[in-house]
Amino acid sequence: MKYRISRCIQVLAVFALHAGVPAFAQDAVKPAVEKWRPKDGTYAALGANFAMRCGEFGDLIIELAEKSIRGSESRCSVVKLADVAPGTIQIDLSCTNSDRPKPHKLSGLLKKIDKKTIAYGENNGKDLGTRYAYCPEDLQQSYRDSKARDKVEAEQKAAEERARNAKK
Repeated sequence: MKYRISRCIQVLAVFALHAGVPAFAQDAVKPAVEKWRPKDGTYAALGANFAMRCGEFGDLIIELAEKSIRGSESRCSVVKLADVAPGTIQIDLSCTNSDRPKPHKLSGLLKKIDKKTIAYGENNGKDLGTRYAYCPEDLQQSYRDSKARDKVEAEQKAAEERARNAKK
């Protein structure tokens, strides 16, 4: 009787140790696609005017932490991100611009080229579109400072408006 109980405990222990391990290699879980995200900040198209474009806060401002991507005239909210391949994300956007103030949908791909360079293009099945490089850190700081000033000004304006409305 003592042997049976001991043997049952051994069998249960072995079963517990191997319960989470798949029996066959084909049952193993496939590794997840590499989760890459571009660095938030300003980007400019590669070319002769790169430094000038960066000084004007770039051609593309990516702020995934705020679910926002902006171009020269477009403002887009990120609706959905999906990893589709290592270093590549599918991005669904809701955008407005001066020509189309009503929100419209766009879908595109962001691809990592190297540590500081990305490519972005709408899903057209032909090519990945324009290559952009991350602007130098001093210009990133200028953009962050400008953005912080704009936020303070907007908050002050909103407070003044609330005060005016309270007096009415």
